[in-house]
Amino acid sequence: MGVIAALLPPGPVQRLRSAIKDRDELLVCEDWAALTHVCERQPVRVAVIDLFHQGVANFDRIRQLKQRLPRLALVCYVAASAERAHDLFNAGRQGMNALVVLDRDDAPIEFLRILASAESGAVADVVRKLLSGVDSVVYDAVMLSITKAHERLSPASLARLLSHPRRTVSQRLLSAGYPPPLRLLTWGRLIVAAHMMEDARRSADRVAATLDFPSGSAYRNTCQRYLHATPGQIRTRGGAQYVIRGFFRQVQVAPMLATQFPRASRPRALAV
Repeated sequence: MGVIAALLPPGPVQRLRSAIKDRDELLVCEDWAALTHVCERQPVRVAVIDLFHQGVANFDRIRQLKQRLPRLALVCYVAASAERAHDLFNAGRQGMNALVVLDRDDAPIEFLRILASAESGAVADVVRKLLSGVDSVVYDAVMLSITKAHERLSPASLARLLSHPRRTVSQRLLSAGYPPPLRLLTWGRLIVAAHMMEDARRSADRVAATLDFPSGSAYRNTCQRYLHATPGQIRTRGGAQYVIRGFFRQVQVAPMLATQFPRASRPRALAV
């Protein structure tokens, strides 16, 4: 079980409850101040927000929330209209990770998919800062491995999304020192899984099911193979941060991490 915070009118709140059922705890907030308070003091992973709460788009509040909690996934849930098009575009630029349109994207299965995608996007923002200057195909491949971790991409489907032949993708990754597509996709899922595991309420089996690992055992075995650690150990050693460091050690850019993660929070060395 995880924790979701919501700043929504009663109707959308009920649709969100119908989607998550008993999978997650839902904390409903009355205003922006209450939402910020809850997100800072509870293990909230996703906040679902009516961008037009009280009638106007409040981008300052979104920026403040994102600055305070950069790993918080923000989902915009709105009734779309032509008059709101520019505001919705700007919402993405201000840090919203996903968009749910009332009466179009809020059927339970689609709603859950968007929530999972938003959470992946939040941790991808951390990795994005470490990819400055890399080959464009490599950059896109790494980001897709994380943002679409819940879709269980194959090397072939990754190549299609990148609009390049599979061999070209493999060669560009190899030339830049990155893992081949299959291993890269596994690393992406491990990063997102570790991000989810940072919430102590979530079990390894639950995370494995969300990210479509064949079983909880398969997820645990993958953690051992790539990180020589159990999901519980990954959680205590820093969660996503720990896995991200392990991934970038593979591509020999560990010195870049010194400016991204404080020394006090660095996990112990890996033998990957």
